[in-house]
Amino acid sequence: MKRFSAFSIVLSAMMTLLTFVSAVNAEEKVGFTWKDQPEKKVADLYFNGTPVLQYVYPYDDSSAESIHDTYKVFHHVYGPGSKAIITKGPGGKYTHHRGLYVGWNKTKFNGKELDFWHCKKGAHLRHAKMIEMKGGPESGTMTAEIHWNDAKGKPVIVETRTVTVTPIKVATSKIPAWQIDWRTKLESKRGEIILDGDRQHAGFQYRAAQPVAESNNAKYVRPEGFPQQPAPFQVSDKTDPNGHINLGWFEMSYDIDGKHYNVEYMEDPSVPKPSRYSERPYGRFGAFFDTKFDESKPLEMKYRVIVSEGETPAQAEIQKRYAEFAASLKK
Repeated sequence: MKRFSAFSIVLSAMMTLLTFVSAVNAEEKVGFTWKDQPEKKVADLYFNGTPVLQYVYPYDDSSAESIHDTYKVFHHVYGPGSKAIITKGPGGKYTHHRGLYVGWNKTKFNGKELDFWHCKKGAHLRHAKMIEMKGGPESGTMTAEIHWNDAKGKPVIVETRTVTVTPIKVATSKIPAWQIDWRTKLESKRGEIILDGDRQHAGFQYRAAQPVAESNNAKYVRPEGFPQQPAPFQVSDKTDPNGHINLGWFEMSYDIDGKHYNVEYMEDPSVPKPSRYSERPYGRFGAFFDTKFDESKPLEMKYRVIVSEGETPAQAEIQKRYAEFAASLKK
């Protein structure tokens, strides 16, 4: 009887331990969680233990090299199911292209002009504070305040950036795709701000990892009524400023380490027009518009980026997802 009692006690203790371990593992793997590393100035979003997105926000002005590497904040994207970053950071072809990012090369105010695309002459985008980081079973969200500063470190524009990731099913992939909803609010700190530039150096854009530039393997899908060639359709603002405009959406596919990734770029239909679209074989794409705003009314921008792994989605499938995105903005 005593032996049975002792065995029962040991068995009960083991079951309790297993239950605790299972609960801990479940907590680590269920849904979205953030891991912020303030000492490194990076914050990673995980879904069921798999990395999804990385917010990169260091700023170091101790040397010319460190300034170059940290003059803008941006978001890296991890390949669905790969645990590998599939966007580009500092260095490589066109070092200022970094992940998911936003900027204008001609930002005009008070008779001055700054370049918040190449971040020259001291202009830089600097993380000011984290407003919110939130996870859960269905989505992960972060909101940060970012200052677009002049060379003296004084803000010209204050950006409030909210990025939300939701897993979705797409017909061409066996694993969930990342639906990334990007919302940026730009508030002026210097009176009237004029945003100007060109489709190659302004707006909200995505840059694939450096191996894509080495192979020039980016291919594109566009809506009906626009060029249907898989190769990039490239136009110049100087020779054809109103060519390739107002698409609403387009898609870029590329290969890295034997995996095929697809990136669907969707723009809020209400952005200022014309919205000029840009495509490059090395893996940068996005859209730009020129506009102006002041302290009385901030500029708000909304985009959706869907990243999947597998076969390239059909045009009709992407068009359907774009229609859902546009409809969601009206609610």
